[in-house]
Amino acid sequence: KVITIEAFCGFGRLNHNKVPSRPIIPSNSFARQSSIKDGGFVEIRPAPDGKGLGAFATVAITKDTTLGEYTGEILKRRDVEARYWQKRKRNKRDREWRDSRRRRNQGISGDYLFDMGNEEYIDGEDSDVSSWCRFVNHASSTINIERYDEDGNSISVAGECNAKACIRLSWDEEENQVRRLFLVALRDIKPGTEICYDYGEEYW
Repeated sequence: KVITIEAFCGFGRLNHNKVPSRPIIPSNSFARQSSIKDGGFVEIRPAPDGKGLGAFATVAITKDTTLGEYTGEILKRRDVEARYWQKRKRNKRDREWRDSRRRRNQGISGDYLFDMGNEEYIDGEDSDVSSWCRFVNHASSTINIERYDEDGNSISVAGECNAKACIRLSWDEEENQVRRLFLVALRDIKPGTEICYDYGEEYW
């Protein structure tokens, strides 16, 4: 059983004034390999305008298609406050977490946090546990323009917002409620088009 309860959610960011260096994400990382396991309808490659890596459609994708699940490390608010926001003192577990990230050349910028609205966050920064959805870049939905081909069909243009984030409720085998995050196509997406969605005002 799955219920969509929210159309858009926002990322949390650590420091708007400091741009951290991006670790190199190897091609054999779980995050990059997950795009192949999901059917290979997206390709992870360099995006324009210095955005780093991005996710590009390799096939035609129809509107309302579920593109993939945004997965990663599940953190409680207390973890986020200590590890990213400096609102709490780090304990031994926090320091071990930081050291593990550094040993594996994983980032600790806080740019991949997603607030699930229940005192939990999905942290997609660790490419050893996150899905390919971590590579989807931002595009503003407020300046989006519908474009159409000669037959009147809606088309996507690179750099435009063409996806949205949806929280869906499901239940595990023990009937515990689980919140999961998915990216869904806002419109038809042509092959070669970069998949982008609006990170929300909270991110900036």
